[in-house]
Amino acid sequence: DPVNCLVGTVLEFLQDRFSAGLAHSTLRVYVAAISAYHAPLGGLSVGKDPLVVRFLRGALRLRPPVRPRVPTWDLAVVLEALCRPPFEPIAESSDRHLSVKTVLLLALTSLKRVGDLQALSVAPSHLEFGPGMAKAFLYPRPGYVPKVLSSAPRPVVLQAFCPPPFRDPDQQKLNCMCPVRALDTYVHRAALWRNSDQLFVCYGPPNRGLPASKHTLSCWIVDAISLAYELSGLPSPLGVKAHST
Repeated sequence: DPVNCLVGTVLEFLQDRFSAGLAHSTLRVYVAAISAYHAPLGGLSVGKDPLVVRFLRGALRLRPPVRPRVPTWDLAVVLEALCRPPFEPIAESSDRHLSVKTVLLLALTSLKRVGDLQALSVAPSHLEFGPGMAKAFLYPRPGYVPKVLSSAPRPVVLQAFCPPPFRDPDQQKLNCMCPVRALDTYVHRAALWRNSDQLFVCYGPPNRGLPASKHTLSCWIVDAISLAYELSGLPSPLGVKAHST
């Protein structure tokens, strides 16, 4: 009887569905549907019965949600878009497009967390460009404690990508993806409105020039990916998060 049966019968049904491979979230949907039409069990709805609650907890422990290990967005699509307007020519790009492009390239090439990127500084002792702009060395602000501790603090080292002189147009295009080039352009541009030694500062009002928060940097990374897909005529990928870089 789907309207009035023992809790054991409900548990047998849920166990059968779990053995068939259904996920914990799907089992919860079944329980909610049963609860909507089934008579109370001991004065409680089916979904609040202690045995049903314990079963669902056990199902969650035995079959936890699987998170995708591969980003839901295509790196090639994004990098290709970063080489075209409105991101390029970089000297003519808006403050928004320059900012989001720079933080995305640094996230991709440094493999650092958003918190680590937020801690970077433009103070003379914390930012250095190598001879010929072949490399860039970035250090976090004093007192910063990273989420993942290492034996000794190390700088973020960026390697230039296809620097000039260019042998052909393809090399010039590849240079548009260079993190050192983007960083150098960003540092000089942001100096016009900067009110903080933090590397990344807000580009728009009302916080223009103030330090960008971790949430803001995450939004910039997602913004860059979404813009790249839009420019490529593709729908924005679902579930894009900053740490998927």
